[in-house]
Amino acid sequence: MLLAVSLMLHVLESTLPLPLPFVRLGLANIVTVYAIIAMGVGDAMILTILRVGVSSLLVGTLLGPSFAMALGGGVAATLAMWVVFRVAAPPLGVVGVSLVGALFHNMAQLAVVAILFTGLGPAARLMPVAILMATVAGLGTGLVALFALKRIDRGGFTGD
Repeated sequence: MLLAVSLMLHVLESTLPLPLPFVRLGLANIVTVYAIIAMGVGDAMILTILRVGVSSLLVGTLLGPSFAMALGGGVAATLAMWVVFRVAAPPLGVVGVSLVGALFHNMAQLAVVAILFTGLGPAARLMPVAILMATVAGLGTGLVALFALKRIDRGGFTGD
């Protein structure tokens, strides 16, 4: 079910007009945040890998550059969110966990770009924009995830 929801959010996001071609909101991150909190890192990682794989199959980018960037970003974000949730969830809360995930997602994508395509210099020049966009997207998706978690009432999580 969570895979279907994350794929739906991914498809919905692809229909939204965005200010820059490489900028995405990361709506599927809402489901990943939920999965980390409700199910743990193993299930969240499986969900991330399946979402990237299935969405890449649907849009025809499997094993292409955008697949590599999505997979690298998704895996890094999921691991980073899990670590932050385990270590600092009460002070950071759901929004903080989401923000860290967005930052790690964008940094991992820039690392993939640097390794596979441009080298460090050009990818590093994109870092300020990537950090700004990750901050906006991470805060937005974190707020939606917080709202969803409260509505679902997972109980036991007090990291508002």
